[in-house]
Amino acid sequence: MPRPPSALQPADLDIQARCPLLNDPAVAIAWGRSAGLADPSLASRVIADLVDHGLTFDLVESICGRLPALLPAVSDPDRVLVTLGRFIAAVRSPLSTATLFDRDPDSLGVLLAIFSASPFLAEIVIADPEAWEEVRIGRGRPEKKEALAAMLAAEIGGSDDPDVVLLALRRFRLRQTLRIAYGDIVASNRLETVVGQLSHMADCIVAAAVRTAVAAVERQRGVPCGPDGGRATLAVIALGKLGGTELNYSSDIDLVFVHSADGRVDGPRPCTNQEFFDRVVQETLRLVSAPSPLGSGHRVDLRLRPHGSAGAASLSREAMLQYYDRQGRTWERQAWVKARCVAGDESLGGRLLAELEPWIYRRWLTRADISGIKALKRRIERRAITTGVDDADVKEGRGGIRDIEFTIQFLQLLGGGDTPAVRTPNTLEAIRRLAAAGSLTDQEREILERNYTLLRTVEHRLQVLYDRQTHALPRDPGELGHLAVRCGEPPGPAGRDEFQRRLAAAADFNRRILDHLLHDAFPDDTPPEPEVDLVLDPEPSPATVHDLLSRHGFRDTRAAHRALTALGEERVQFLSTRRCRHFLAAIAPRLLAAIGHTPDPDATLATLRDVSDSLGGKGVLWELFSFSPQTLDLTVRLCASSPFLARLLVTNPGMIDELLDSLLIERLPTPRELESNLAELCHGAVAAGPILHSFKASQQLRVGVRDVLGRQDAETTTATLTAIAEVLLRQVVAIEEARLVERLGEPRSGGTAAGGERAASVVLAMGKFGGREMNYASDLDVVFLYDHEGVSQRPRRPAAGTTNTHFFGELAGRTMRVLNEFGPQGRLYEIDSRLRPSGRSGPPSISLAEFAHYFAADGPAAIWERQALLKARVVVGSEAAATEARRIIVAATFARRWTAAEVESIRRMRYRMEAGAKTSNLKRGPGGVVDIEFIVQMLQLVHGGQEPSVRTTGTLPGLVALHAANLLTDERRQFLERAYRTLRAIEGRLRLLDSAGRHDFPTDPAEQRKLAHLLGHDDPGGLVADVQSVTARTRAEFERIFNETEASLTASLEMPRT
Repeated sequence: MPRPPSALQPADLDIQARCPLLNDPAVAIAWGRSAGLADPSLASRVIADLVDHGLTFDLVESICGRLPALLPAVSDPDRVLVTLGRFIAAVRSPLSTATLFDRDPDSLGVLLAIFSASPFLAEIVIADPEAWEEVRIGRGRPEKKEALAAMLAAEIGGSDDPDVVLLALRRFRLRQTLRIAYGDIVASNRLETVVGQLSHMADCIVAAAVRTAVAAVERQRGVPCGPDGGRATLAVIALGKLGGTELNYSSDIDLVFVHSADGRVDGPRPCTNQEFFDRVVQETLRLVSAPSPLGSGHRVDLRLRPHGSAGAASLSREAMLQYYDRQGRTWERQAWVKARCVAGDESLGGRLLAELEPWIYRRWLTRADISGIKALKRRIERRAITTGVDDADVKEGRGGIRDIEFTIQFLQLLGGGDTPAVRTPNTLEAIRRLAAAGSLTDQEREILERNYTLLRTVEHRLQVLYDRQTHALPRDPGELGHLAVRCGEPPGPAGRDEFQRRLAAAADFNRRILDHLLHDAFPDDTPPEPEVDLVLDPEPSPATVHDLLSRHGFRDTRAAHRALTALGEERVQFLSTRRCRHFLAAIAPRLLAAIGHTPDPDATLATLRDVSDSLGGKGVLWELFSFSPQTLDLTVRLCASSPFLARLLVTNPGMIDELLDSLLIERLPTPRELESNLAELCHGAVAAGPILHSFKASQQLRVGVRDVLGRQDAETTTATLTAIAEVLLRQVVAIEEARLVERLGEPRSGGTAAGGERAASVVLAMGKFGGREMNYASDLDVVFLYDHEGVSQRPRRPAAGTTNTHFFGELAGRTMRVLNEFGPQGRLYEIDSRLRPSGRSGPPSISLAEFAHYFAADGPAAIWERQALLKARVVVGSEAAATEARRIIVAATFARRWTAAEVESIRRMRYRMEAGAKTSNLKRGPGGVVDIEFIVQMLQLVHGGQEPSVRTTGTLPGLVALHAANLLTDERRQFLERAYRTLRAIEGRLRLLDSAGRHDFPTDPAEQRKLAHLLGHDDPGGLVADVQSVTARTRAEFERIFNETEASLTASLEMPRT
């Protein structure tokens, strides 16, 4: 601190008297101007501080006499002068330091050069003057890596305390950075020497950090062991600038950690080797990069490891080799061109690099390799046009550092397989080797070497200024002039202009040479559609992603790009992601165009991702799409229009073959063919469950595909879906009955097991099942019966049987459990037997005799139960039993005279069914499907006794029969047929869409668009209007027909009998 006037010594007064700079402001300002100061008033203040720190008049005069010659040559004279004053105040002996400046004329100029180059370096000098003295004496000479390692070991002093080591690493970095900068700025060392020294310093820091971290985690956890019981080790691979031994002053260091083997830790706190080495990596990163009182260390970037930011911090050698073999991308091969083992187990690192070398440098390029390399070429060319527009960026700008490095690595990838000599991680060395191999001319080599050196030097001057990772040239003319001086140009506008001219010329020469080299690599390469490179480019710009995907109708383009990327990644370890991505890129233009034409491209792509994830081999699917565009279009259509069918593909990955078959088959299988196919599949099977589920899924998929494509009418669809359910039900009944016979014996008629005929099960299909009107999610309404009372008989144990009531009740229960049971693929069917006599309170299965008694004319069956029998159809049972069942049904429904009161009861029951249903419910809502079904069933009940032709189980056949019997006018029949088909078609499409409300017409406009698209309507509004019109008229017809029928029945009762 300056001393107060009362504390001044006589010598100080003598200096003030003898030094006009101190006592004459005009002289001081003139001196400041001669020294190039922007603020000349600084001169008197700084010189006064020198006096206050004890410098003699002769020393002050010596320094002041030399500064006007030195300061104008520095980049910022004002800042440098102030820094000089701070330095003299910080040293242990200002007098000795000033004496050194006087004895050694160069020492002051050297110090000012360091201060000029970097405030960051100046702070190191001021904070640690002893370090500066060591550097000055040693003149910043380069050190071998082994010598640096020894210096760092001495700095650490044998400590194993991580916090002590961390501070030692920071001190080492600061001191070595100062030494290297001296060699760079003062001694004018070659660029390769400077970057080599910076890289060696980082190597030593990482190596010490790894040793410390491993030791610390071993003390906590124990020793990691491989499968053979030996110690597992860790190696650190450097990529990027550190891997190329060409680090900047403020580069990130790109690291990849690999351990020798997976296994377990033997020690006080056992864990897996994976967990152990993850902890080692975390501690290493802290030691290398965490902030401290001495500043931060190197920034570490692990994103180049397998799986990027989502990957494990360290991988075993085997897992890493497997990843790159099956999933490694061309850009990763490019990154590993610069790989070098820098720390840890060098033998492990060397072995890994040797094993990866054939993957990096391929002698024989597959189509996928060529596609990837061409995509890399286009990426380099594209970034030169798009991201390279800012010429103020020496790294990313057009013709900048990145352009040179990428192109050189591209040429190494292209030629390194056949020419091992070009395999080197260092850029300048690679330029020379490529020239020696004939890939570059001598002139190209000379220009690229010179310009790369210039750009890297400018980059160093930018970064060392404040120890920041920057590559941008200052936009302020004054700051740009300071940078020009630090790069060796003279002060003033002329030097600044020359500096700009040199940079512009270098960038222009670089770009011309690089464009020529890239074009010569593939002279006839026709640029593909942009969708191809969107798949192949590992890091497309957000603007490119948005522009391209929004063009195809995607709303959330970032999510869509993630989904698209997932399509190109195999999830099965032994499958090649590289090959998968190649086939995806080939179909990407057509695929995205097809998805873009769907109502909701975002949802379609997400569904396709789920479908492909389930397959196990996505590459096979994309290859299939390339050979069969029809399959691509169909799959996209299913993903857009039918999440239900898409889910069948997800839960049944093998169904992709069925999808292709669906395009080829001319018709759906007949019921007899379905029965035969299922029987063959189940023959000899130990567990039939998976077979039954797979059979249902494959057959429903075939029906659904043809349905979506419009290759069959609604009746064919519902009839086939019903036939599928029938054959599955019969198969389940047969399987469970055989098991029961084995356990309980064979059921027989009669009161004893000794005689009688074989008793058998009878199953009635009811509801939509009985009417052959099932959709994709219909329940199975059934009634379980059996033909004879009696007992079961076991061959060797006659007394061990049971009653037929128990036997067939057990069979009904087992059948329902199998069909209802949830498994990995869901359940076969939801089965409902509540339509049986007495409903849920009744036994699960009754005899035909009890069934006949219940439905006799004077039996307890309610009107709605008799009405339900109109759809009853025998699907399991002998011909004799089926005949008897049909007789009972006819007697229960048609062998009686129906009254107007009973018709009104049927109408009121219809109204009760509306309770709880939305008006938009197409089944139970007003004017819905049930209205039409009740019209048909009511007319059948009333007229079926006199008109046997109207006795049908299906609604559409019933309308036809009623019209033929003159019970419906032509106009009514046509309208009700159209209404029924319309409403059932919408119901079916809602099921394909996997709508939450299976029968509710959607109110959401987006859902309406999807439904309209699936139904072939161009206008969703028109569809809405059509449905409203249909339901309104259907309810009106329902009321009119019931009113007319009741009036007719009433009138017939009032007519006098003849």
